Amino acid sequence: MRAIIILTICVAGVFSQVSEGDIQYYLWNSRTSGEILSINRLLNMRAIIILTICVAGVFSQVSEGDIQYYLWNSRTSGEILSINSYGNINSDAPVKILIHGWTESINSDAPVKILIHGWTESINSFWYEVARLNAIGAFIARFIVILSNTRGIPLSNVHLVGHSLGAHLSGFTGKNIQQQSGLTVGRITGLDPAGPSFTYVTSSYRLSENDAVNVDTIITDSYGYGINRSLGKVNFLPNGGSASQPGCYIVVCSHNRACLFFTEGILSNNFVARQCSSYTYYSLGLCRGNPQNVLGENVDFSVTGDFYLDTNSRSPYAQG
Repeated sequence: MRAIIILTICVAGVFSQVSEGDIQYYLWNSRTSGEILSINRLLNMRAIIILTICVAGVFSQVSEGDIQYYLWNSRTSGEILSINSYGNINSDAPVKILIHGWTESINSDAPVKILIHGWTESINSFWYEVARLNAIGAFIARFIVILSNTRGIPLSNVHLVGHSLGAHLSGFTGKNIQQQSGLTVGRITGLDPAGPSFTYVTSSYRLSENDAVNVDTIITDSYGYGINRSLGKVNFLPNGGSASQPGCYIVVCSHNRACLFFTEGILSNNFVARQCSSYTYYSLGLCRGNPQNVLGENVDFSVTGDFYLDTNSRSPYAQG
C-alpha cells in the first residue's frame, strides 16, 4: 500500500512576478513533520499526495489612500495624518504605532500614539487581506521613514504594536523599513499573531524576530485564531498561551485577551513571567530558578525565550 503524504504548498510573492523559488513544499507523514522538500525529491516519491495550498502573495491592487493614520497625544486627539503632514508630533517622544487586526481595533496609552486604520474592509475575506500585507506594509513603511526623516525621530524610538493579522502587518512594515532605509525599527509587539496561513511559512512571509531591533509577542489563542509558535526574541504565553483563557467563554475572547494584557501592562509591571520550556513544567514549579521577565511595556530584551505566567479571569488580570 502506498503511503499517504500530506503536502502543503506555500506561495509567497506578487503573482505577476513569481519565480520557482517563491514556492515551498512541506511534508507531513508518519516519520516527519514539516520537512522542506525539493521538487526532485517530490517527483521521486511513490505516494498518494494530499495537497493543501496557502497563499501569501499580493494579487490585488492596493492604494496608499486605503490607509488612514490618526494621531493621539497630549495636544491632539484623533488628528488625521498623511505623508508630509504629520501634525503635532513631538520628535522627542517615543512613537507607538497601533495596527489593528482583521476588522478589529486596539487601544493604548502612549506619549505619541498613531493608529493605523482602514487597511482592512469587513466585506473582504481574511485570505484577501493576507494577500495584501506586503503591499500595505510598504506604504506604512514609507509613511514611517518619511516621518523619521522630516521630524528627526530616530527609528529606534518607533514601536509597532499589532494584533492578530496586524501583528504580521507590523512585521511586513518592519521588513519594508529595512529595505527602504537600511535601518531597523526599534520594537515590534505582536499581540496573538494570526495563525491561519502563517504557521508553516518562513520568516520572510510573517512576523519574525529580525523585523525590529526587539520583537516580543503575547500568545493567548494558539491552535485557534492565534499562531502556535514563538516568533519573537521574547514570547509571553499567559495561562499556557492557548484557549480558553480564564474568564473566556467564546472563541474570540482568548484571541483578544492579548490586547487587554498588553494594555494593562503599559501602566504596571505586575505581569511577572518565568522563563520555561513548557506550561506543564511551569505549573509543576520546575522552572522556579529560571529568569523572570515582565509582560507589557517594560520587557527586558536581554533575557530572551518563552515566558509563562498565570492571570486572573477579569481585570486587573495581573497576579503580581
